[in-house]
Amino acid sequence: METFLNLPDSCRLWMYAANRALSEQEELEVGKALEAFTLQWTSHDMPLQGKASILHQRVVLIAVNEAFHGVSGCGIDKSVKLMKELGAQYGIDFFNRLQILVKQDNTLVGYTKEQLQQAIDKGEVDEETLVFNPMPQSLGEFKQKGWVPIQQFWMAPQLKFSVKY
Repeated sequence: METFLNLPDSCRLWMYAANRALSEQEELEVGKALEAFTLQWTSHDMPLQGKASILHQRVVLIAVNEAFHGVSGCGIDKSVKLMKELGAQYGIDFFNRLQILVKQDNTLVGYTKEQLQQAIDKGEVDEETLVFNPMPQSLGEFKQKGWVPIQQFWMAPQLKFSVKY
């Protein structure tokens, strides 16, 4: 999160979760592409103040300071196009919104809902296990709620946890 130190918490945020971990080389290359993009990012030919970061080799965060200049549809489209191009180049799906990323042993493991339920049933994860929350829309919100226990995750009502006595 050091990348975002000079940006206010009010920055608008987009998050993209990769369907697999990036290799060290891929992370370096994708990071360079993201940096180059945010340095030249514009909306209606007006420069934007943005930054991007990769977390845990799987999550791309792109933030823009709308107090500097607001981002419009064309500016957002440019960032989506970049993520689609990077996905195609590296064989990564950044747009699977049904993927659930769970923190396990300081890495992120991707699950489908069914796989996550199986992991819960086996005791590999529980209500307190942290998951990536794709819902925050600002940098400040992500700092507060970017990682939540499964019991607070939007999908929690659809999961069955074992009863503890």
